[in-house]
Amino acid sequence: MRLFKLCILILITTLLNNPSFSQKEKCLIVTLNEHSDQVHSVAFSPDGSQFITGSKDETIKIWDFNLLKSLTTLKRHYATIYELEYTSDGEHFLSGGDKTINIWKKDGSYIKSLSGHITSVWSFGISQNGQYAVSGSFDNNFRIWDINKGETIHIFKNGRNNVLATTFSKATNLIACGSKDGFVEIYTFDDFEFIHSFSAHGSNIYSLAFSNDGKYLASASRDNVIKIWDLEKMEIFHVLTGHERSVMSIKFSSNDRYLVSASYDASVRLWDVESGEQIYSFLGHKLAVNDVDISTNNQYIISGASDNTIKIWEINPEILASFYFEEEFQNELSKSGLFVPKKPSESRAEYKKRLEKSEIYKKQLYQKYLERLNKKE
Repeated sequence: MRLFKLCILILITTLLNNPSFSQKEKCLIVTLNEHSDQVHSVAFSPDGSQFITGSKDETIKIWDFNLLKSLTTLKRHYATIYELEYTSDGEHFLSGGDKTINIWKKDGSYIKSLSGHITSVWSFGISQNGQYAVSGSFDNNFRIWDINKGETIHIFKNGRNNVLATTFSKATNLIACGSKDGFVEIYTFDDFEFIHSFSAHGSNIYSLAFSNDGKYLASASRDNVIKIWDLEKMEIFHVLTGHERSVMSIKFSSNDRYLVSASYDASVRLWDVESGEQIYSFLGHKLAVNDVDISTNNQYIISGASDNTIKIWEINPEILASFYFEEEFQNELSKSGLFVPKKPSESRAEYKKRLEKSEIYKKQLYQKYLERLNKKE
């Protein structure tokens, strides 16, 4: 009997420790592991038909989103690809990581390189018209490029220590940079005029993002905190806390309702911009999550991590209904009478039929609340 119990215990322990038997995160669509080293950059195409990933293995992969299949592998950089971004029309994308920024057609055809930084390119942003880019590097400055001409048109001499984050506002043509000393600075694109500086964080600023309407700027730091800044008042709008380690990447959704973040704590988190509250935490990566993006239709999230994997997540209606309409949603479930335990008067067949009906009803309810949420946009 003791031997039998011991065998059962070993079997249970084996199953619990085997990833294939662990409970699947309900929002996880797929895990992709074709890169041979850490994944540091990810980006959805504007039309959602494809996405791109960049890795410490010095390659970029172009993926078909519908097939979840790698279409081609590009190798031109000689170091980690830290940043990837599509132009607004989706016809081109830029990659950066070594001392250069490379420009590609969406199918992976190489066009040209932008050279000028003397150390690794950590970040860049692209203007709405796709003609200009702003980039940051460890060489203590950041610069604006004319993409068509392939040359630098301005270098900001702000004296900041290691510009780790840069971004371009597609709504207002403002430019922002974040540095190792925790400062955020904002400039105009038209005449490169300095507008404002925030003493934003106590340590490295790893990521910046303008909201699509130009009202907000979000910053993410080594201090585990995300801050959202009101650019009309030039003051803090929200401080988002919850990550347990450095926040590496942040992106606003296309409707500016959500902010998505990635962290060294191996989590991806979804936030409500208006309230500053966390909507959901996506768990599944085993190591630091280095970059994150959200699809233009606000339904999917992509993340790349130091565990060499890319994960695609669905922002399913259940998450949103539970966050925005929890009390009303629960009341409707209760009033339906479909979710009570099996009644003594019910046969097994009747109970099974009610369970099937309850699942259909719940899905219809999720859809109703999702449509209500979308109408608020």
